[in-house]
Amino acid sequence: MKVKEIYQLIDTFAPFHTAESYDNCGLLIGSEQATVNKIGLALDITNPIIDLAIQQQIDLIVTHHPLIFHPLKQILAQTPVYRLIQHGISHIAAHTNLDKAEQGTNTVLAERYELTQVTTPECLENLGRMGQLQQPLPLEQYINRIKCNLGCDGIRCYDAQRPVHRVVSISGSGAGAIKQVLALGADTFITGDIKHDVFVEAQNVGLNLIEVNHFDAENQVLPALKETLETICKAQEIEVVILSVTNQVKII
Repeated sequence: MKVKEIYQLIDTFAPFHTAESYDNCGLLIGSEQATVNKIGLALDITNPIIDLAIQQQIDLIVTHHPLIFHPLKQILAQTPVYRLIQHGISHIAAHTNLDKAEQGTNTVLAERYELTQVTTPECLENLGRMGQLQQPLPLEQYINRIKCNLGCDGIRCYDAQRPVHRVVSISGSGAGAIKQVLALGADTFITGDIKHDVFVEAQNVGLNLIEVNHFDAENQVLPALKETLETICKAQEIEVVILSVTNQVKII
C-alpha cells in the first residue's frame, strides 16, 4: 500500500477535516506515493521512537501528536524531522480528529474510566465525553480504579468530598472547559495538564478534579488504533506495531 492509501483509510474513521483549526494533522513528512509494509504507532515522535522505527524497519509512523506543530526555522542533523527524512520514514498525525472520532481517544478513555450512558455534549465541541458510574464511589477509590485501568503510577486530584457519579472526561489539556463542565452538572472532571489556578477554582465551586498524565491518558488510544488499522489493512498484509509503550517521564 501507499502512504496516501493509509491516509485515506484513517480518514474514513477519523476524518481529517474535523480537526481543530489550530491543529496540524495529516501527512506531515514523506511522499504520498511511498510504499508502506509496516506501520509504527506512537503518541509522540522522539529520537528513541525513531531508533525503534529504524530497528524494526518501519515505513510510516502514525502518531497522535504532530511532530510539526509550530513553524520550523531550522532542520538540523539528529533532530527528529531530519532523521525521518534521512531514513525515508513518513509521518501522519491524527490528533484532534482522532479525539473526536466515534471510536477515538475520548471514547476509549470513557471506557477506561468505567463510564456508562456516555454522551458527547455539544458544549465540549466533541472533544470530551460525559457519563455516569454504575454506583457512586469515594474519590480515592475511583482514582485507584483509574490507576489500575490505565497502568499509571500516580494521579493528582482535588477531593471536593463528593461521591463520584456524574463524570466529564476530556483527553489531553481540557482544563479550559471547566465552566462547561460545571454547566453540565458534573461532580467530577477528568483531564490533563491542569494548572494551579484550575485546582483553586475547583475548590471554590466544589468540583472533584482529577489530573491524569497526558501520556498515560492518550496513549490508551493506540491499541484501539492498531486494531482498527489491522482490520482494514488485513488483506494487504500490512504489519502494525505500537512503538510507545511506557511513559518515559517518571513519578519518583
